[in-house]
Amino acid sequence: MPILTWKTNYSVGVKKIDDEHKTLIDMINKAYDSIEAMREDEVLVELVEEMRNYAMTHFATEEMYMKHHKYPHAETHRKQHNEFMIKVASTDNLLSSNNTDIDPIKVFKYLADWLRNHILKTDKKFGAFLIEKGQE
Repeated sequence: MPILTWKTNYSVGVKKIDDEHKTLIDMINKAYDSIEAMREDEVLVELVEEMRNYAMTHFATEEMYMKHHKYPHAETHRKQHNEFMIKVASTDNLLSSNNTDIDPIKVFKYLADWLRNHILKTDKKFGAFLIEKGQE
């Protein structure tokens, strides 16, 4: 059962970005469900791969909008994207080396924190900027 469902207050007001953010909600739910079912170790590799794919696709979308609209806070925003990618890469490296010290609950918490701190704050400001520039 999902722990999160998409709510209008998650929206940044730009359809493509919102649609991609819904993928993050799905990943959070998948992580939560796997922990609840005690299958988190089975799902972790797949989840990290989904995080990588999400980041590559979604960050490219946002950064294209930043460049096109000359977003004044693009550098700071991109740094946050890079931090996410570093987290995914380091987790993937640990998984590849068969490291069993990875706590799936921490991965779940990281995704939930990303929603709370990046999307609901940083991306909301970016969305307001894009709307002001006429982006739908």
